[in-house]
Amino acid sequence: MGETTTVQTEPVMAPTGRQFRLRAWPLVLFGVVALAASHGAVLFSASSEYGGVDASGGWIDAEGNPVATAPPTVSAVGHVAPAALVVLVLVLAVGVVLPPTLARFGHDRAGAVIRRTAYIAAPVVVVLGVLVYWVWQGHVVIDQVEHQVLHPHGFPWGGVTVTTGHMTR
Repeated sequence: MGETTTVQTEPVMAPTGRQFRLRAWPLVLFGVVALAASHGAVLFSASSEYGGVDASGGWIDAEGNPVATAPPTVSAVGHVAPAALVVLVLVLAVGVVLPPTLARFGHDRAGAVIRRTAYIAAPVVVVLGVLVYWVWQGHVVIDQVEHQVLHPHGFPWGGVTVTTGHMTR
């Protein structure tokens, strides 16, 4: 009868609970998927022949005038810009490597901010890179091909492969 029961009056769990931490593996997975999808991805293609063959089988230019040699042809194929891939890899590397390095030196909060920024920046880099590049290349390069420019100029640091040649019969 001399026993006393103790009732616990404090909560078992701390009021804040366990802190949610963003991990690095989703960033790495996103990067692998983005880089794998970009390999061989064709964003646009355009080709044009600047002339043809008249009824007698002779070469003519785009205006219909007879010419001695075969008229030129241009083919442009747009692919992912190497500069966009470099920026994406840089964002992912900073988001994966820098937070644990900062945590070792006692700057956990700065590392968390950098990782959150990388989670936001990586998809933004992909989406904006594709949209800006697609709009520029799709309108400027295709317009140049349609206006018979033999060497169309792509987006600076962009990925466009231009092939020029001559028509064959």
